[in-house]
Amino acid sequence: MKIAVIAAAISIAGTGLAFAADMPLKAPPPPVAPVMTWTGFYIGLNAGGTWDNNHSVDTLGLPVGPVGGIGPGSFAANSAAAATGSISFGNDGRFIGGGQIGYNWQFGGRGVAGFEADIDGLAHQNRANILNNTVGPFPFAGAAEIINSQIISTRTLDYLGTVRGRLGLLASPAFLLYATGGAAYGGVKASTSVTQTNNDCAQFPGNCVAPGAATFGSASTTRFGWTAGVGGEWMFAPNWSAKAEYLYYDLGSISYNSTLTTGGGSFSPTPVAIVNVQSTAKFNGSIARVGINYHFGGPVVAKY
Repeated sequence: MKIAVIAAAISIAGTGLAFAADMPLKAPPPPVAPVMTWTGFYIGLNAGGTWDNNHSVDTLGLPVGPVGGIGPGSFAANSAAAATGSISFGNDGRFIGGGQIGYNWQFGGRGVAGFEADIDGLAHQNRANILNNTVGPFPFAGAAEIINSQIISTRTLDYLGTVRGRLGLLASPAFLLYATGGAAYGGVKASTSVTQTNNDCAQFPGNCVAPGAATFGSASTTRFGWTAGVGGEWMFAPNWSAKAEYLYYDLGSISYNSTLTTGGGSFSPTPVAIVNVQSTAKFNGSIARVGINYHFGGPVVAKY
């Protein structure tokens, strides 16, 4: 009897083992794909081109005296007219390059907001352009007076930085379209010289002081303004993105003054014209550039 019970137990156990061996094994869970996120800090480099939207330095002469008054037809008024003009610098395109740092926050699935600060240097360009003005002949001291002026101006933007907000929409998980705007700042310089001569010695050869006058004015400062633009950024690899963007900036203008004092050239060196020379240079323009960023956040792996 005991032998029969033991044999039955062994038989049942064997059947159970065979059944267990035939059961399919549970497969391990598949790996969870990383979920891309734009949230986090980033740092990068950029390069491109910039060109001015306002290409001129405008100079205005204002008569302030003394001999013969400053009204129409006076020597001072004509000297001021000869010292007035606008010098254009044409298409002042230059290379621009530098770096940026920023932070993104992804929200609502497809929205991305953040900020970016950058600073770029510009290829040096402190070019001088020349304008020659002639006023006359006009009657002065009984002679046909002619005044010749040469105006030379320079202008340059040494560096440009921005601090901007960014707001964008993900066209796909890896491609961001954004608008951007904020503050801009830059190092600006400009100068103007005016050299003036007249024909008094030809009119009064016997008792003549060599005619002529010259003045120089300049300004160099950091200007603050605003900027706005649009761009696109592509996350082409984990932690790496490439971008292309356009920005418009406006730093306002700088003005500077100098005084042109002219001896009449005849009879006496006493000044016959004092002219205040005021020049204004505006700094605004466009930037088109590309860049590359390293993101410290990287993809996030969902955990279950």
